[in-house]
Amino acid sequence: MAVGNPDSWNAQLRECKYLPEEDMKMLCEQVRAIMMEESNVQPVSSPVTVCGDIHGQFYDLLELFRVGGDLPDTSYIFMIIDGRVLCIHGGLSPELRTIDQIRTIMRMQEVPHEGPFCDLMWSDPEDIETWNVSPRGAGWLFGRQVTKEFNHLNGLELIARAHQLVQEGFKMMHDKNIVTVWSAPNYCYRCGNVASVFQVDDLLDASNLEKEAKETTEAIKEEDNATRFGPSHFKIFDAVPDQEHMAFSRSSASQYFL
Repeated sequence: MAVGNPDSWNAQLRECKYLPEEDMKMLCEQVRAIMMEESNVQPVSSPVTVCGDIHGQFYDLLELFRVGGDLPDTSYIFMIIDGRVLCIHGGLSPELRTIDQIRTIMRMQEVPHEGPFCDLMWSDPEDIETWNVSPRGAGWLFGRQVTKEFNHLNGLELIARAHQLVQEGFKMMHDKNIVTVWSAPNYCYRCGNVASVFQVDDLLDASNLEKEAKETTEAIKEEDNATRFGPSHFKIFDAVPDQEHMAFSRSSASQYFL
């Protein structure tokens, strides 16, 4: 019988203890009810911290919270920030030109093998100009011109996405119109990469806008491809050492993992 609540679940999980099956079902139902009410493109206000893939690396998730700020003091998100930064998992689609078109996608389904929903999940930016077939067999490779046109048409400053391992934790591409944020350090416990989180300050704060406008103006004098977002907006972190992982007995694993 489920007896827990979100606070007790949080405390239990931070000690690397599995939730009872009934509590797990209750948690999934509560999350499902919340997500059913949210739109495909959820508006979010800055300041906010953007995370990439974590691939189930639990102790590195705790390190992410330590580096980026703990909950609920820090807001973490995977959507659109102040109408200026679009967060998606994979990339763009040749069938989508506007954010309004993304809003109309029926997402209450398994991800299809092709089409705009599939493309948002699995497409990747590449050093090309327009479109190319993806070697993944799903989604597309999209180029510099595609990203710049999408941002211009939708009034965006940046697309933040994940989906691809980046050894340095993050990678700006397409004249700094898109960034890959990767949040799983030492991916699969063997790749040796660092990870990052992307911290977006209050984009609408007048003092921040004035400061960033000055910095952007100075950057324009030095290079053509200027943006308000740079390395200072990313926090880099390493994987948690193996010896810091809390030991647990395999016999304690709940049956729903078997």
